[in-house]
Amino acid sequence: MSKSKSNKLKAENPGNSVLLPIAIILSVIPLIVFSKIIKLSEIELKNWTGGQTYADFFSYYKSQWLMICTVLAIVFFFAYFIIKGLKIEKSFLYIPTAVYAGLIILSAVTSKYPEIALKGFAGRYEGMWVLLCYLALMLVVFNLVKSENQIRFLLGALLISAAIICLIGLFQFMGLDLFRSDFGKQLILPQQYQKYKDSLNFRFEDTYIYSTLQNPNYVGSYTALLIPVALAFIAFSKKIYIKIGGAVLTGLLLVNLFGSRSRAGLVGLLVTVIFAIVLFRKAIFKRKLLVSAVVLSMLVLFFGADYALNGILTKRIVSEFSILSSDEVQFFDLQDIIFKDNTVSVVSSTETLTIEKRDDSLYFTDTEDQYLDPVIKEEEDIINVSFTDPAYKNYYITIEGNTITVNQKEVTFQLKLEEDGFKFIGSNGELIDNIIKPESLGFSGKERLGSARGYIWSRSFPLLKNSILFGYGPDTFVIEFPQYDYIGKIRAYGTPQMIVDKPHNMFLQIAMNTGVLSLLSALVLFGFYIIQSLKLYMKSINNKSMTAISGVGIFLGICGYLCSAFFNDSVVAIAPVFWILLGLGFACNGLYKKQY
Repeated sequence: MSKSKSNKLKAENPGNSVLLPIAIILSVIPLIVFSKIIKLSEIELKNWTGGQTYADFFSYYKSQWLMICTVLAIVFFFAYFIIKGLKIEKSFLYIPTAVYAGLIILSAVTSKYPEIALKGFAGRYEGMWVLLCYLALMLVVFNLVKSENQIRFLLGALLISAAIICLIGLFQFMGLDLFRSDFGKQLILPQQYQKYKDSLNFRFEDTYIYSTLQNPNYVGSYTALLIPVALAFIAFSKKIYIKIGGAVLTGLLLVNLFGSRSRAGLVGLLVTVIFAIVLFRKAIFKRKLLVSAVVLSMLVLFFGADYALNGILTKRIVSEFSILSSDEVQFFDLQDIIFKDNTVSVVSSTETLTIEKRDDSLYFTDTEDQYLDPVIKEEEDIINVSFTDPAYKNYYITIEGNTITVNQKEVTFQLKLEEDGFKFIGSNGELIDNIIKPESLGFSGKERLGSARGYIWSRSFPLLKNSILFGYGPDTFVIEFPQYDYIGKIRAYGTPQMIVDKPHNMFLQIAMNTGVLSLLSALVLFGFYIIQSLKLYMKSINNKSMTAISGVGIFLGICGYLCSAFFNDSVVAIAPVFWILLGLGFACNGLYKKQY
């Protein structure tokens, strides 16, 4: 072989060392859990409940190390490009990526909240720099991966990390949460805060799987992304030890998916199965025993997890269908809270409860302004009021000083009696005497659909008319969402004391934050990858190479993730993995074309 050919071959096969920062992002960053006390800015305080500071365990350091490793990946890439003469791949994907990147930058520059748009909102940290990191990682991987050995290196790093994440989740499912133990608290708390470890509170109940990914919903997205990759190695690898390893990892991923209770993850898995049946119908017919074993194992794990959780998985699924199929409102149908003179009226679709201040006493009247006979019980300084009228049997009023708490089934909100009349107590303790109802679109009576996703989407859709070109700015959703919509929050959550900080829909998140046009560019990018992959793999896999197996697994995983993204957000714990796999998927497609 001539010297020139040898140098060209080396340039075309950069090796694994140049991918080291990418491997760290895939393997280490999702595992990072460490406390950072964040002092909230003025705009963050206005859209936050709690104190002046926030203890972030899951996002801050992930975002910081993501940016550091991305810069290293870019440096490695350009160093290799300059020194070794790396060939830049030609592809249509650069066009939608460039448009998306440009619109991200323009949205940040034109945002009313530049500080948030650049660094991201507290607890999330998906500002402009992080979003650009995602796109840069995809392009770097697409151009650097030239061989099966590199694919093996990156997927090996990812799947080892996934196994660790799943083992942590498995122990959480068994009620043995690492982070609740003394050892775990020592791992995630800085030295100066070790003395507070016994007062550390956890958001989720025992047996909920959130692992190192912050939220059970994100575990659902993560597992939907990786289960197809593991399954591909079971189905197509010729090596027994890889099949066994893939089977073990698939089992762990499925347990984590089911233990997370994430319906979004289940939807992603279901869509993945459908795509797999369409793609590999011929292979499935040839491997009926293997496919039957995989399907049976999935069902056993699902119903086993459901049994261990006392049927909560099937109940959650059934509850969503019952909300969809019923025309009736599934909760207290609050319509308005009206303040007038010395009265406040709680208006529902079935009745109105009016509370009036007369002299130093409170009087209660019904829809027809008829006096309601109260049943009063006093306990020290607290007065409890209920009613004998059957139409108001579900109302329960608690009076403590000048604070009045109204309870109606699963609904609770508070009023304050001032000298000039009644006031509503908002999420940050503000007193309000005129509740504003924002625009909404759809989901009327279905606000609680999908854990209140129906409510969030219905209030977000009207906001899109002002975010067509640039959006409101990266990670500014929480600021632009109508947090003053107390009637809507009561209908959706049963309480006004809720800050809606994310849309629970990645596509809506993009449209709001960086603009509808940026969403279209992202959809073009995703669509290009899906169409390209379908053309390659639709008929059959013509070889059983690492490239083919990885390409198919990544394609199905991307499909599963995008489907779960209809119900979950982009978060810094998982999104880098998705974008790297997208770049690796493009690279696998290119290599497979050459092999084919």
